[in-house]
Amino acid sequence: MSTHDPGNRTLWVISLDLIKDPMFALLLSGGLLYLALGAWHEAVLLLIFVVVIFALTAGQSLRTSHALKALGELAAPRSMTLRNGKRIWLPSADLIVGDVVFLSEGIRIPADGRLVDGMGLMVDESVLTGEFQPVFKRAAIPKSGPGDPSGALFCGSLVISGTGTMRVDLTGDATRLGQIGMSMREIAPERAPLEKQTRHFILRFMWLGFALSLLTWALYVYLRGGWLEGMLAAVTLAMGLLPQDFPVVVTIFSALEARRLASQGVLIRKLSAVETLGKTTVLCADKTGTLTCATMSVRRIYAASTRIEVSASNLVDWPQASDDARMLANTALLASVPDSGDAMDDAFRTLASALRGPLPAGTPAEMTLVKTYPFSTDLPAVTQVWRLPDDARMIVACKGAPEAVFRLCGLDILRTSEQEREVRSMAGDGLRVLAVAQGGLPDGPLPDKPDGFALTFVGLVALENPLKPNVRESVLACRSAGIRVLMLTGDHPATAKALAGQAGIRDDAVILGDALEKESDDQLLSLTRRVSVYARVKPEQKLRLVQILKQDGAIVAMTGDGVNDAPALRAAHVGIAMGARGTDVAREAADIVLTEDDFSDILGAITQSRRLFDNLTKAIVYIVAAHVPLAGLVIVPLIAGWPEILRPAHVAFLEIVIGPLCSLAFESLAAEPDLMRRPPLPAVRPLVSLRSFLLGFTQGAILLVGTLLLFAWSHQVGLPDSGGRALAFCALILGNLALVLANSGAAGARTSAPARSIFLAAATTLAMLLLALEWPVLRRLFAFSALGAREWLLALAVTWTLWLAARALLRWNPWPRPSRIIEPGETP
Repeated sequence: MSTHDPGNRTLWVISLDLIKDPMFALLLSGGLLYLALGAWHEAVLLLIFVVVIFALTAGQSLRTSHALKALGELAAPRSMTLRNGKRIWLPSADLIVGDVVFLSEGIRIPADGRLVDGMGLMVDESVLTGEFQPVFKRAAIPKSGPGDPSGALFCGSLVISGTGTMRVDLTGDATRLGQIGMSMREIAPERAPLEKQTRHFILRFMWLGFALSLLTWALYVYLRGGWLEGMLAAVTLAMGLLPQDFPVVVTIFSALEARRLASQGVLIRKLSAVETLGKTTVLCADKTGTLTCATMSVRRIYAASTRIEVSASNLVDWPQASDDARMLANTALLASVPDSGDAMDDAFRTLASALRGPLPAGTPAEMTLVKTYPFSTDLPAVTQVWRLPDDARMIVACKGAPEAVFRLCGLDILRTSEQEREVRSMAGDGLRVLAVAQGGLPDGPLPDKPDGFALTFVGLVALENPLKPNVRESVLACRSAGIRVLMLTGDHPATAKALAGQAGIRDDAVILGDALEKESDDQLLSLTRRVSVYARVKPEQKLRLVQILKQDGAIVAMTGDGVNDAPALRAAHVGIAMGARGTDVAREAADIVLTEDDFSDILGAITQSRRLFDNLTKAIVYIVAAHVPLAGLVIVPLIAGWPEILRPAHVAFLEIVIGPLCSLAFESLAAEPDLMRRPPLPAVRPLVSLRSFLLGFTQGAILLVGTLLLFAWSHQVGLPDSGGRALAFCALILGNLALVLANSGAAGARTSAPARSIFLAAATTLAMLLLALEWPVLRRLFAFSALGAREWLLALAVTWTLWLAARALLRWNPWPRPSRIIEPGETP
């Protein structure tokens, strides 16, 4: 097990990492210094804090690790397997030797095994061999020896075309690919951008803390003498400035957000996608299955120059159907892949069954599928050859894009014009139009390509693929959030235009996919800025579109489901694969997988990403504000000649407070009402902007001044040093609660009721404060004196003043965000 994998971190691994944490080194150093000075009570107290901080940090790390592990299990590859006589989807890691796995185009083979049944299975084994030439696989022949490679299948290989059934022989590390992978497990993955920003900020902060600590030690020795006491003051300052809260907060926020999205049907395969989603400016959405429902139904057919309207009611029994209509339905059925589960093929099966027209010789179950010429970008049509039961005759059936089928049939200009008029009429109603043809066989062997057949045009079929119920609302919400939605489809331009209008996507112009190849970069750049609908788009043309949009400075999210969509998904800033109908290759190339193929889930994920950054900004402002008084309460008393206010134990107590306050108070905050009416986050927005840092620094400076004034007042009225220290510490803790309440509220003049998690954090902190101030044992260890009602009221007055000042700062200088709000209906 790799220690680099955040989802596989055990308590032992976490403990080893924590021992190397600088905060523990500082706590132990403070304890040793106290022992050297003879203050064993303080040394014991620091040891107790080591245990408490260790438990809290380990608990947070385990929580994050469990969230990431659960997320990884949800996003793990799956295989269609035969178990107990039923086909079920199982995680590929759960396969065992002897399992039967069903393969189809786009599937990544999950184990080593042998092909026991299949037709036309072409496999890409380049992941193992480096050779990009597909390999044809034949079902295992009983007389073949165990070394016969013709039916051998290897884990990680990709099914290019065809279908088949394999029997599992080896799984996991025992496979050929698994043996290669074992040597790669200790390679650390590349850090996400947010993690890199966090690391850089922490390094700068640590160097600043180190320099100030050395300065403090030198000042202490110069002004007061005492090397050990000076080192203790330096350790206290270093503990106060060490920003160990930043990586904890960033990791916990991202991991829990990914887990939350997974429960909503959005599986995050890369944590960096959580960060990028909120910055998305262009969303390229595939039409079928993403914007439209996963079901199709035939609504119109055109055969022998006759238009026939089809409805669900007359599909029950349609005796008036003509022979031409029956032939059209039967040919479309024969051009469909048997038992594919494809919505279009299901619609053709329903139509043929309703017409009750007999096939030339029985049913497809009684025929033998001889050869399939699959859909391709060069020829968007499917052609299948069937052998009849008498084993003497064969039938050729073809369906596909009208222009492709017209070309295969060699229609003359007059008939092509007639059919194209009907295609435009059907497509203008938002229907998906396919042409159907049948043909005979040439003398000799089957041709390599379907254009070798003599095909006869049969007719047109128009299918309804309605929009999903919530698509229009989601598209309009994206527009309100400053996100352009582009629709990409392989359909006819008129169909694309009609459906785009229904979905709320700008449909004033439509670009054909060929233009994405033929136009120059400058011309295409101009077109993409004003056109949102793209028809007859091939998968490789999606890649060109993504590249052009990225050149224009857009942050692009792209949806896809096919093998050929993988380059575009990988090229986009956020690749989104369809989990229900997508191929393994598409899911592997994507950053996000939608389990329900629902467009509204994308909008929900963008909303959650923006909420994450909003809450992370609030948490960072608070962390900066909380560390300012820690440093000031060490340096100012030293320069002013006052007694020390903070000791290492006090800082350790505050670190116990700051971390849980961030995790509980800020991570679960609800999204602000106008979150999805703001423009997208800037692409290069830093984790800690100058504006955020100054906002937190100012809040912390106000708390520092209030605390110092209370300490100065305590000396004027004659309180002992222990009393002034207790008063300053009380104000410091209450001030932290005030900062949490102020920063967790809605921005600007609005206020929001704190979440229950904030009340829980506040109650826990107050209980700990009361124990430290009122329990005699802890009071002696912290070097405090009991506080009276007057001192409590003064601390509360400082806290109230701080809260008012923090709210005033937020009204004057609200959270870092774009200044304008997008009005409803405004085009981004």
